[in-house]
Amino acid sequence: MVVYQDIEEAYEKITRYKNPTPLQYSSTLSRMTGNQIYLKPENLQFTGSFKLGGAINTIMNLAAKQKAKGVVTFSAGNWGQAVAYAARKFNVRSVVVMPEQASPIKIEATKEYGAEVVLFGENSNEVNNKAKEIAQQEELTFLSPLEDEDLIAGHGTVGLEIMKEKPDTEVILCPVGGGAFIAGVAMAIKEKYPETKVIGVEPIKANAMWLSLQADKIVEIERADTIADGLALKRPGERPFQVIKEYVDDIILVSEEEIKEAAVFLLERAKLLVEPSGAVTVAAILTGKVSMVNQKTVAILSGGNLDLTKLTDLIHHGRLN
Repeated sequence: MVVYQDIEEAYEKITRYKNPTPLQYSSTLSRMTGNQIYLKPENLQFTGSFKLGGAINTIMNLAAKQKAKGVVTFSAGNWGQAVAYAARKFNVRSVVVMPEQASPIKIEATKEYGAEVVLFGENSNEVNNKAKEIAQQEELTFLSPLEDEDLIAGHGTVGLEIMKEKPDTEVILCPVGGGAFIAGVAMAIKEKYPETKVIGVEPIKANAMWLSLQADKIVEIERADTIADGLALKRPGERPFQVIKEYVDDIILVSEEEIKEAAVFLLERAKLLVEPSGAVTVAAILTGKVSMVNQKTVAILSGGNLDLTKLTDLIHHGRLN
């Protein structure tokens, strides 16, 4: 099981490979909510999302034989791009299985970073199974975007970055998909700053983690159909679920409309291009679903890989509102 020391060790090893993403104070959000709101712009990270840390830490820690043969994973886009980028850094072959309806810009970016892309299936379960099949056929190491301990530790470095920069942070909002990101972030924070609240934000239409916590067991939903494609998992990870039960204070659900409004807000007011998956934290703030007054709060913007079609739709949505 991943422990806090793993996150500290990952931070020491991988930070030099990452782009610094210092906190940005949002005077607009702060004024609107009566809090002190800071944005953690992981959309400005290399490959456009937080997932680079997990990918680098995972690939760095592979055995020499595993690196020589290569790796395979599955992704809706951001994890695939991170794996492709990290694999190229360490001269490792990478294969990424992506759903057939994946964002074209994410497909092309994954290829440009050096991965071989296989398009297959319609949901996370189908691409997962296909990636495992390729791993067996070609003797590649399968990289889970949900369960790997090095992955969770690498993701957790974002939590360390926040607290090193602003140790008096009182609330941290983090997007929730399969759970590996918030699991790492929550452990990184709670082990040293137990009074700091860690709150997850998940789309109503992809609420497998929320349902799992309510049931106190892993729940698989029939469909994960949300504009926040990076969070559209039918089933959360087993290891992240156990960490989240221990360290995360709450999970808030936001609607598709609320996510769109948050993405438009960030583009217009913060001048940040953030994909819907990364905008869910600001959606929770704008809707007042986070109960807080005069709190020093950090909203993590997990990614910014938004294709032009969705961007046009969001801009149109903003004009209508």
